[in-house]
Formats: sequence, structure tokens, C-alpha cells
Amino acid sequence: MVKKKKRFPKRELNTWLKTNLDWSHEIWLGLIDSLRSDGFQDWTDEQNGLDTIGAYLETNRKER
Repeated sequence: MVKKKKRFPKRELNTWLKTNLDWSHEIWLGLIDSLRSDGFQDWTDEQNGLDTIGAYLETNRKER
């Protein structure tokens, strides 16, 4: 049986971006822990998923 990949956490990341215009490594780790606890291990437990999350955040963050 093939496991279906969980959806990309776009909604969660957009919500997070509304309150985090800038972030440090510690804040990034907190976001990843939060996503992992929300069931997004498919995206948080492998480097490719982390890179995709990071690219999404960099692409969609608002300039001040």
C-alpha cells in the first residue's frame, strides 16, 4: 500500500507569515516543531521538505 503524502502546509505557513516578518534560527525551529506536531512530518522530517518550506516562506514573505 502506498502512503499518500500529506498536503503542503500552505494555510499554516501563510498564517505564520502574517506575524513573523523576520525570523531567527530558533523561530524557524519552533515553526518546524509546530508543523511536525500538527501532522506534517512528511514535510518536516526530510531535507527536501524543509527546503520547500523555506523557499515558500522566502518567496511569500512581505517586505516592510
